[in-house]
Amino acid sequence: MLVLAISMLATSAFAQNFAGPKKGPLFGLHFNLMDFKAPNGIKDPITGKVYSSIRDMSKGLSLAYWRGLSNKVDLSLKGNIMFHDYSALYSNITGKQEIGLELEPSLHLRPYGDNHLIAPFLSAGVGAGMYNDKFGAYAPAGLGVQLNFNSITYLILQGQYRFTLTKDVYPDNLFYSIGLAQNIGREKPMAIAPPPPPAIEAPKDRDGDGVLDADDKCPDVAGVASLQGCPDSDGDGIADADDKCPSVAGVARYQGCPIPDGDGDGINDEEDKCPTVRGVARYQGCPIPDTDNDGVNDEEDKCVNEAGPASNFGCPVINEAVVKRINAAAKIFSLLQVVLNY
Repeated sequence: MLVLAISMLATSAFAQNFAGPKKGPLFGLHFNLMDFKAPNGIKDPITGKVYSSIRDMSKGLSLAYWRGLSNKVDLSLKGNIMFHDYSALYSNITGKQEIGLELEPSLHLRPYGDNHLIAPFLSAGVGAGMYNDKFGAYAPAGLGVQLNFNSITYLILQGQYRFTLTKDVYPDNLFYSIGLAQNIGREKPMAIAPPPPPAIEAPKDRDGDGVLDADDKCPDVAGVASLQGCPDSDGDGIADADDKCPSVAGVARYQGCPIPDGDGDGINDEEDKCPTVRGVARYQGCPIPDTDNDGVNDEEDKCVNEAGPASNFGCPVINEAVVKRINAAAKIFSLLQVVLNY
């Protein structure tokens, strides 16, 4: 029945997990065996070490409370009920089986933490009991081992040597115990460390132009932010990829090329009123006019409405005979003026 109970509790224990840094609180039920013969052989080796068989040992039960003081130190408080002919111990009168009631606080020290599956421990404590109408006391010390099933159920085995403190009532004895203890505290799931936050990758800017790759239309060529990271070699505001004249500043309506100047007079065709003839800016791209078509432009022609050679500043040449007549008439006119003045 004990093996069956252990199996059932272990199965339920493995279905849960609330291992903490220290034990308990636990409530336990233990089956005990007590041997009064073995200490006589241990103390007097000449007589030989005599151990009682399990059949001849006194039996009993314990109700126990266990509590971890730290991850490696536990406190237990046991209430034992043991069946033995106690009268034979202090009066040498054999009688019937009698009841001994004991209270036993102890400390237990383990080299491993409580969350190990198998952990041996050392025990030491003090106990007192009523054996019929006699009071007795003792100091238990010994070894034990615990099997921890997910910190819910424990299987605990102990072996102790009980040193009497009242030898006239209760002599030394060996004490063996096997029991199950169940966690009676609230279930505490094992603390699971949160996963580390995902590494945040620094934003990339492969071409180093200050425009992140996620926003850069030309991520492998340095460019300008206003063109979403694409280059503009001539600085005309038109990305090189869309500029038909990437090395010369131009305008968008001519796909990045400058406004054309068909006649090469330095005045673009949009402002040139004579786009096929070289001209000057003051005449809006047209050549200086020549009204009389004498080959002398109006700015240099002193006779803009009469054709004349350039040698005569664009004026027509007068016949020499006509010039002589005009000069003679001028002289006569001058003489008349002189006479009239007198």
